[in-house]
Amino acid sequence: MSLDATKRIIQLNPVNATSSGVYAPSSGLPLIKFDISSFDNTTFLDCKNLRVSGKITYKIPDGTQPLESSTSFVDGFCGTFANCVEHVTVSSKRLNSVLERITNYSRMVPSVISALHDEDSIYGELSHQGGHHPTTYLARNLVVARENESAGNTTANSKGVTFSAPIYAGIFQAGQKLDVSKGGTGGLVIELLLKPNVGVCFGGDASTAASVVNYEISDLQLSCPIYEMPSAGVQSSYSFNSITSVFQTMNSSASVIALTPGLSRVSSVFMNMVNTNEIGNQNFNSCRLGNMGELRQVRFSMNGILRPLQYRLQTNEETNNNLTQLNTGYFERARGMMNRNYLEAINVNSARDISATSIAWNKWYSGQENRQQSANRDGTTLGTAAGIGILYDQFGTGEDFSENVFSLEFELAGSTTNGLDGSSATSQGVYMFFLNKQTLIMSGSGISVQR
Repeated sequence: MSLDATKRIIQLNPVNATSSGVYAPSSGLPLIKFDISSFDNTTFLDCKNLRVSGKITYKIPDGTQPLESSTSFVDGFCGTFANCVEHVTVSSKRLNSVLERITNYSRMVPSVISALHDEDSIYGELSHQGGHHPTTYLARNLVVARENESAGNTTANSKGVTFSAPIYAGIFQAGQKLDVSKGGTGGLVIELLLKPNVGVCFGGDASTAASVVNYEISDLQLSCPIYEMPSAGVQSSYSFNSITSVFQTMNSSASVIALTPGLSRVSSVFMNMVNTNEIGNQNFNSCRLGNMGELRQVRFSMNGILRPLQYRLQTNEETNNNLTQLNTGYFERARGMMNRNYLEAINVNSARDISATSIAWNKWYSGQENRQQSANRDGTTLGTAAGIGILYDQFGTGEDFSENVFSLEFELAGSTTNGLDGSSATSQGVYMFFLNKQTLIMSGSGISVQR
């Protein structure tokens, strides 16, 4: 950074704020919109340290908050803030078009958090930022406001749970600073679309009519660290991996997912799963990283030909399980090859460069060993950090799927009761996230986007 740079932290309120300052789907204001203005001098936004801060308050129909003994939860890996966000859109004010739009944001964040962070960082800085926790019973307290008033006070006032969280969008996680001056993006518009109440707080009490849990977000601010550099020139380019989400389903033990993503520079793809009958049901955790069942093998293909690996990823977890579990549990054992490629897909780098992760069979808080297909769906059992992924290109221009067909084949071994066995299948929702290399080319005359 140049010696004549001046660092400032700008705190912005939402541009669509109401007099109450409360955002919630039940209040008719589910969209949060921040506007970062352009600057005359060359000004860089420190994207990594961009933060959304505020307060989340959970309430039951009588206006009070859930008790600590309530079976009302939010997903630990997702955290309190990301749990509330459905879509994230980042637009250039100068270009007047979308630079990145992430759908199913609350399904993506648990994979990122669990894959690239271990217990220490999740319980530490991430807990204080976005309210993240491993998938343990301690997450129950995330929906209860901290009561710090005088002893004997039994009123359920709306203190809420505070957060100060980053935005896990590719444009903000590229490890670079972005020129938001008039010669760069000309400012940014950030829009956060909130999830409906039914998709946030879950559990036996959260879904009961008398104690159904709704949420509100208030006291919102966007903290923008910027560097003003009067003598610097215009930033010529900015590269990042934009995130594109696709939802698919699989319904049998031999399932194939095939599609043309329409993306020309794919770095990697990762995905996580959950039972489809749990989506939109407040009894269950719609953000959990479900275990699809006993996984025998996975193959990635391009136009029907194995790629980028010239072999199938296989496991022997079915034969490793106890005989008494084979027909009842849909259990997950250590999936070394699967997990390695999944970690590389999220990190867009070699597994050797991952210094911390929750995906390990011997870490109880990630639940990677012997967890059932329904693990953590009601908040009373340990969860998993399961997922599938593949890295295509960490250095070059990426894989071209603009017209080519991406396909993925699973082979599973479920039970004949309600597993993915091909006869009485439990349908799985598959949330896929393609990371596509994107470059902004900026000059005094305008901006072009290479996707």
